[in-house]
This record gives sequence, structure tokens and C-alpha cells, in this order.
Amino acid sequence: MQVNTETIFLTRGVPAVEALPDEWLAGCMQAVLQSDGATVLQYGNIGGYPPLRKMLAEDFKVSPEEVLVGNGSLHLQDLLAACLIKPGDTVLVEQPSYDRAIKTFRRRGARVIGIPLEQDGLNLEKLEAELRRQVPAFLYLIPDFQNPTGITTSEPKRREILSLAEKYGFWVIEDVPYRLLRYRESTPPPLLREINPTRVITISSYSKLISPAMRVGYMVGPAELVAKVTRLAEDTILTPVLVSQAAVAEFRRRGLLETNIERLKALYTPRLEAMLDALQRYLPQVTPLSRPEGGFFVSIMLPPEANYSNLFNRAKEAGLMLTEGSTFFAEWADDGNQDSTQASRFVRLPFPAIEPAQIEEGVRRLAGLI
Repeated sequence: MQVNTETIFLTRGVPAVEALPDEWLAGCMQAVLQSDGATVLQYGNIGGYPPLRKMLAEDFKVSPEEVLVGNGSLHLQDLLAACLIKPGDTVLVEQPSYDRAIKTFRRRGARVIGIPLEQDGLNLEKLEAELRRQVPAFLYLIPDFQNPTGITTSEPKRREILSLAEKYGFWVIEDVPYRLLRYRESTPPPLLREINPTRVITISSYSKLISPAMRVGYMVGPAELVAKVTRLAEDTILTPVLVSQAAVAEFRRRGLLETNIERLKALYTPRLEAMLDALQRYLPQVTPLSRPEGGFFVSIMLPPEANYSNLFNRAKEAGLMLTEGSTFFAEWADDGNQDSTQASRFVRLPFPAIEPAQIEEGVRRLAGLI
């Protein structure tokens, strides 16, 4: 019997190589260099390539002055954090949350506190209890197919979160890179900014929809705040990558974004199903934190009786690459009633970049370790 010695990578949430539209992008790049080379190869337009900025303004029904297009959403998130966080401020996040966001906010001087997630979003009782203790600089959410859990925040909870934002006076940052990657036909809940734009800053990118290496992200918010972040961007990078932004605008102008999203759905849907099926087959005692209808991630919380000690290194020895669960956890809200083992028992399982057979083998190996 042949032994499968292939290393299985269940680490980063990256697009599948076969999903990258290289030929389409090559055509778009060539077109913009020929038609607008003097603009896209020069310094300038720090707020973003004007045609793309205008498209995004129309998408969100705002003015172009309320949109900033930059070098990826994480960079914009860092610049935004620099504008909003003062030393000693608190930032609230979902628990668990995007590991790089936690690092970014800490680097800018914030104390990052996690509010536990339930299957339909934040635990609102614990959120308000924390708000009574202190008002944060902002609350950071990934409300659609959350990274790392796959959870989607329900519409009632979105509305209540924004009511609390009004009551206590803080910003809500909604990070929505996965929102359009919905693999089952269902009605999505509204964006938070569609409910109350006065308290919401929206961040997203084209990394998951077109290509991460293009580094095209954007934020939507009040014009005054966008202008402040734009000034910091200029002081930091001088100019955005206008060639990439122009190529994305051309990609959209040609109608390729919608076509590519449908390609991605067709590619990723069976991989999501393979992940959920493999978990049911090999780990029937473990219930996924959600059964997402889209996005990039399924996650599990191993039971307390499982063998989760040193799991990251033991998995590596078995040819299974994981991300350590603790990286997704911020400081717990101070209610004295938290299970400190959760960070060690948490496992994120990205599925888009590997084929169904690899997904099944990866889950089989994981089951053998616990």
C-alpha cells in the first residue's frame, strides 16, 4: 500500500493558484499602460486611481472623497489604526479574530480585547459589559464569513451592535473581503454601513476576488477621516501602486469581476463541501464553529479531553502544516469566566487553495493526532 507523504498546507487563507486570472490581468495591464501610461507610471493620485475610486463611490453610494484606494486593505487598516488609536486606547475585536489585525492594533499601541463569538456573531451581553468598563477607539469586525471562524453576523446583531456604537460613541470597522464569495443561494445580511453609515468605516480589497499580489484595497468612511488617512498614506508611501489600481478598474470595466467571482464560486464550493464532509467523517465528535455558506475558512474547537498539547509541532511532523490557534486570540474581556485552553484547542482550516483529496487527507491526519 502506497503511503501518502505529501505535505498538506492548512495554513494561510490564500486563493487557489488556478483561480488567478493571469491572462485577463495581462490584457488589462497592457490596455491601461497604452491608454493612460503617463498617469499610472507617475507619482500622484494619492487617494487612488480616479476611475476606480469613482467606481467604488458608485458601489457604496458615496462621494469619491469618502473613498481611499490603497496598497492592500491591511496597509489601509494600519494607517487607519494610526489615526484612531492613542497610546493606552482599547480596541475590541471578535474572539477569535484575524491574527494580523490583532498584531497591527497592538503595534499602534492599543490594548486589544476579544469579545466571544457565538454562532450568529458577538456575544452582545459581554460586549456591553465591556463597553460599560471602557469605550474603545473602535470595534473591529469581519461580519461576513469571518476569519478565522467562518461565522457570519446576523442582521439583528448588526443592528444591535450599531445601536451600542451610537449609545457609547465609538467607531465600528467592518472588514468585508469575503462578502461576495457566497457559495450558496441565500440573502446576505446588509452591510453595517447600510444600516448606519455614521458609525461605520468599511474596509475591503480585491485580493480574494482577483489577486493578492495586485495589492489593491480600499476604505470607505467620512470624508474628513479619509482625508486624514490619505495624508498619512502620502507621508508613508508617496504614491499608491496606480498600475495595479488601473488594471483592476479595467478588469471591472470589461465585466470580468463578475465573471471571475462566478469562477471562484464554482471552484471553491466543492472544496468547502469537502472540508465539512471530512470533518463529519473523521472528527464526528467535533462540531465546526459554523457551517459557512462562503468565504475561505472552517474552524473547530477541539474538546477539552482531546490531545491538543503541542499540536502545531506534532502536526508538522505528520506532514500537516497548521497555524497556531493562539495567534487568533486577543486578551480576554475581564469577566473572570474564560476558558484559558481555548486558544490551544482552536484550529483554523482554510480550504480554497487545496484540492478536495488533499483536504480529506489533511483532516484525516489531524484526526489521528488528537
